Amino acid sequence: MKNMIKFIPNSITITRIIMSFIFIYLIIEQFVYRKGTFINLIILFLAICFSDLLDGKIARKTGFVSTTGAKLDVFADLLYILLSYTTLIILKILPLWFLGFACLKFTEFVMTSRFIKRHNKSSDNPFVFDKIGRIVSATFFIIPGIACIFKCFMPYTAGYLINCLIYTTFVAGIYSSYLRIKSYFMLVDLNTSKCIDID
Repeated sequence: MKNMIKFIPNSITITRIIMSFIFIYLIIEQFVYRKGTFINLIILFLAICFSDLLDGKIARKTGFVSTTGAKLDVFADLLYILLSYTTLIILKILPLWFLGFACLKFTEFVMTSRFIKRHNKSSDNPFVFDKIGRIVSATFFIIPGIACIFKCFMPYTAGYLINCLIYTTFVAGIYSSYLRIKSYFMLVDLNTSKCIDID
């Protein structure tokens, strides 16, 4: 029984990867072929969001948190973002620069996590999260669904609303990067001063 429970979080994450591909198919059906798949699109989007919350919670509750699971979760999130953003950029719903920013923010997140972990080994998780960064990553995650909702229900104001959302996310993302880089340098200074005290 324990062995089966151990695989539940990763199974949910793998299901999210599969749902991401179906989500892209439904976006194309809705906005290219006008097949009226909007309800299915929203249900699937909510299922993707729910699965992202659920896999981590189950892993922590059951005590089966692993480096592989954490990396798989981040990979599933990144794949979903890349697939959905690329599709929405091709459909001219999202701007190309925002995908570039999301990729840069992800790269910065991985690099600063690695650097911070090198100087502060307080957890087994390979990634270090900050409060604003969590909000930014959640916003990156929900933007495809929100953009689809705006485009369907408010087609004339969708561009304005989407721009407000992505520029707010952009500013918050820059601030999060600043805090993470500052945190890294503070840890380096702290460790350097400890080494000097020992000598």
